Amino acid sequence: MGYVALYREWRPQLFRDIVGQEHVTRTLQNALRQNRIAHAYLFNGPRGTGKTSAAKVLSKAINCERGPAEEPCNECHACIGITKGSIMDVLEIDAASNRGVDEIRDLRDKVKFAPTEVRYKVYIVDEVHMLTTEAFNALLKTLEEPPPHVMFILATTEPHKLPATIISRCQRFDFRRIMGRQIVDHMQSIADEKGVQVEEEALWLIARAAEGGMRDALSIFDQVISFGGDGVRADDIIAMVGSISSEILADIARAVAQRNPPAVLGHIGTLMDNGKDVVQLMHDLVTYFRDLLMMKTVPHLEEIQDRANYDRQFADVAGLFETPLLIQMIEQMTHVQNELKWQSQGRLLLEMLMVRLCNIQSIEPEDLLKRIQELESKIAGGAPLGGNFGGAPQAPAQVPQDILRRLAELEHRVASGGGTSHAATPAPHQPSRQAPSHTPRDEAPVAPVSKPQVQAQSQPAAPAPTPEPARPAPSASTPSASASLDKIVTAPNPEALAHVQTYWPRVLEEVKKQKITAQAWLLAGNPVAVSNGFIIVAFKSPIHKETIMKPIHKEIIDAVFTQLMNGTPSQLYAVMETDWERFTPTLATLATVGSEPKQEEAPSPEATPAEESPTSNPSTPQQHDDSATESAPTPPPIAVDKIDDLVEKAKYLFGPEHVTVLE
Repeated sequence: MGYVALYREWRPQLFRDIVGQEHVTRTLQNALRQNRIAHAYLFNGPRGTGKTSAAKVLSKAINCERGPAEEPCNECHACIGITKGSIMDVLEIDAASNRGVDEIRDLRDKVKFAPTEVRYKVYIVDEVHMLTTEAFNALLKTLEEPPPHVMFILATTEPHKLPATIISRCQRFDFRRIMGRQIVDHMQSIADEKGVQVEEEALWLIARAAEGGMRDALSIFDQVISFGGDGVRADDIIAMVGSISSEILADIARAVAQRNPPAVLGHIGTLMDNGKDVVQLMHDLVTYFRDLLMMKTVPHLEEIQDRANYDRQFADVAGLFETPLLIQMIEQMTHVQNELKWQSQGRLLLEMLMVRLCNIQSIEPEDLLKRIQELESKIAGGAPLGGNFGGAPQAPAQVPQDILRRLAELEHRVASGGGTSHAATPAPHQPSRQAPSHTPRDEAPVAPVSKPQVQAQSQPAAPAPTPEPARPAPSASTPSASASLDKIVTAPNPEALAHVQTYWPRVLEEVKKQKITAQAWLLAGNPVAVSNGFIIVAFKSPIHKETIMKPIHKEIIDAVFTQLMNGTPSQLYAVMETDWERFTPTLATLATVGSEPKQEEAPSPEATPAEESPTSNPSTPQQHDDSATESAPTPPPIAVDKIDDLVEKAKYLFGPEHVTVLE
């Protein structure tokens, strides 16, 4: 063929022609100058970075008739023959097709013979990682102690696949990816030599598409010259490679920063209609936002400075974003990029991603903590809840959107008064001002009424709302969950429940640190009430309910609950969700009746004699125990319209067989 591809025509023939690998060429030239030539070299690095070219130049340098020299002359018989591939003593072996032990045995037998045309016999083994294990073992001894006239140069893109015994017998040189500026300058010199007019942005687009490989860059450049003729423009690169222009990427990023989903989706739709591939489009977006992040964090990097030089809008677009926001966006973009491999609706995933990016808010951890603390203060009536539970909460670097939405809803409810309704009334654990301090806790007082009266017959009453020390969990002989709920949930504390629900994820984390199986069972639960030193957790499955109440799990959870409630002894009590749903109407009745005495704290003058003496109204019949009369004071009269509710409450608490209604 008369035409030779650019990457072959411009293959380096001297060490100084190898672009971007000065750390390798300088070491080899110094070794040649000092006559410290090794018997085996290992060249590894990405594709198209000059490994094989360096091996050819090194073989010419040691065999040059004017050398060994730092640079081959490329004029003598040896240099010209090695360049053309006509010298039989310099062999380039493809290990991908000669990977077996038989080929290596043949090589081992032939290395014994002296070279016929040049000073050294050189074996360049390309893609050496493709050799089999047996072939490597067969090569070991020869590679360690070859004849003095033999040199091995091994080249590979995957050095991690080579046995350590092979690597240890070679001098290793790591070839790096070539910087964009070096690729652009080299292509510009070729364009000047060829007389081709090319835009600088087009060269940068080629350099970015080559990903640090000079061979890839020259192949694309060769193709673009054929496409555009004597002039190479950026639009030609975009049309051929399928990438996106920097102007469109800047417009998309600017629309995302302005939170304008219609504009973003319009650009995406236009690109897709023009035939752009979703995977390539996603790759270009991730790369662009990655460069924006680098511009915000390390603007002095050479590649970032180069991009800012040819992309005039780049610095302005980077100023529209904050670093935490860019991190959140890139994380979501890379996640979708991985999902594209397994999804058929790639365009849908990309459009959903862009809408989410437009709705991301830049949240600083300090701002989030401040909002949470203010919300806790309002809900608790001025005293933040849980300040010493596990230390101050740490806001994550990336705040999930559902958390932000729920936080905004809570702030709205608190601002409208919905979240502070409980703060206006005293907490249920405060002692009532109507009940004297000497009232027995285990006896039910009898209230005189002017209409049908309810009398409790020597039956233990429900516990007072005053907080109690931690009590042992109900025994396994408890008749049913509902039968014990009426004794435990007598003074529900909504503020404490809100506190438990707020810190529930951190409760699970604390339990997990101590016993992961306890946390696994507790995950299925949902806190529904806090009352009298118990935190009631509802479960759907009886297996979860029974297992979580075992001492091996419950003792750990009780300790965490006590820490959660600022040192107040608190215990877990597990119930079934069905039992709790049946108990919920009774809970509402308790709340209604429990709030009534607070409305009658100031008794009327007519009721004062009744408070002083239970017998001041002779027309009111009374039936009660003598012990109850001596020890229990008389509470104030109860409104007639609440008698029915009180009757229902008494029947539920004491059982209908122990309640008598007198006319």
